[in-house]
Amino acid sequence: MKKIWAKIVIDHKVKKSIVHDCSERLDILNFWENVKQICEELKIPTPVLLGCHAENFLEFNTLKLKQRDFIEEIPFDWLHLESGE
Repeated sequence: MKKIWAKIVIDHKVKKSIVHDCSERLDILNFWENVKQICEELKIPTPVLLGCHAENFLEFNTLKLKQRDFIEEIPFDWLHLESGE
């Protein structure tokens, strides 16, 4: 089972983090749903995700989402996602 570690970063410091368990095999089709659940848990806006976000995350196991990836204003510098077993 894959896990996604989500970290809210402000001034290069982790201010809040959670570990999200993916209920099924993580792939490009359910990546968005998992990110949506993570954002609900953290009580932050959901980013606008593109296919390249999912592809890069699945290939490199890391993704950094900045203000440009959100429609709403965010109260942090970036959301960092990392995956592991």
